Amino acid sequence: MRSFIYLLLLTLPFFISDSSYAQNKIAYLTNESGNFDIFIIDENGNNKQQLTTNKGWDWSPKWNAELQAIIYNSNDTLNKFSIKLISINGTEKKLDTKGMEEFILSPNGTKVLYTLKDNNNRYIGVFDLVKSTNRLLVSNPSYNGRPDWSPNGDYFSFISDRDGNNELYVYDFKKAASKRLTNSKKSEKYTSWMPDSRAIVYTYHYSDERNNEHNDIFSVNLKTNKKNQITNNEKFYQEIDVSPDGKKIVFHAKRNSKDQLYTIDISGKNEKQITTSQAYHGEPEWVSIKKQ
Repeated sequence: MRSFIYLLLLTLPFFISDSSYAQNKIAYLTNESGNFDIFIIDENGNNKQQLTTNKGWDWSPKWNAELQAIIYNSNDTLNKFSIKLISINGTEKKLDTKGMEEFILSPNGTKVLYTLKDNNNRYIGVFDLVKSTNRLLVSNPSYNGRPDWSPNGDYFSFISDRDGNNELYVYDFKKAASKRLTNSKKSEKYTSWMPDSRAIVYTYHYSDERNNEHNDIFSVNLKTNKKNQITNNEKFYQEIDVSPDGKKIVFHAKRNSKDQLYTIDISGKNEKQITTSQAYHGEPEWVSIKKQ
């Protein structure tokens, strides 16, 4: 309980009780400032704003709608690692992360997913901030990584190579069990949940019948395992994130040797470039700002 109270005290300035959203923005990583920092931008590419100004590198922004804040990784100039929290107005706080190298906060802010390394293996556990309890949930001796909470907090998705190549799995807290969702020849990598927690959008790297390499976006329904191909071309899609209303996907892609951010409709149509500066842009994350 003490840990939970401490976390709440750290994040109280960012909490807004109204559940209606005023606007969506996109947080992302870029080296436009000279080193890697976190920026935010409107979904149409306007109103760019630099959030972090640390002299070291900042990366991996993750938005928590309940706390109305971004949790991100940071290295200082001496390469000292920390996980920080920042509001969209740039107010920064440190987090008590219990020494975890990953601190993936649940949507309601009460639990944390983390990973543990053991040689080439990686496992996934959950720490309950309210009860101060710790459980290892995914312990298969293999790579198990990229855990991602469902919006309702009942599941998390992850990637595992336990069967020879990267496949998409989901862990069900009610059943206390994992389920494999894909069975493919090559590999899945990036994932994002649909807002209703009924489906997961993911990238799949594969070769077609002419041996052309593709990295397209698909979705899979949790209950039926039915797959839907969203994009189907020879472009590559990375680091995807579904918008809070489920209508768009933001992603990082290399086009004409430049790393930029784009959005497309959930149908795979209407691709639009939203960053243009001559710099690296990646790790986009939707930011859903509540009305004040």
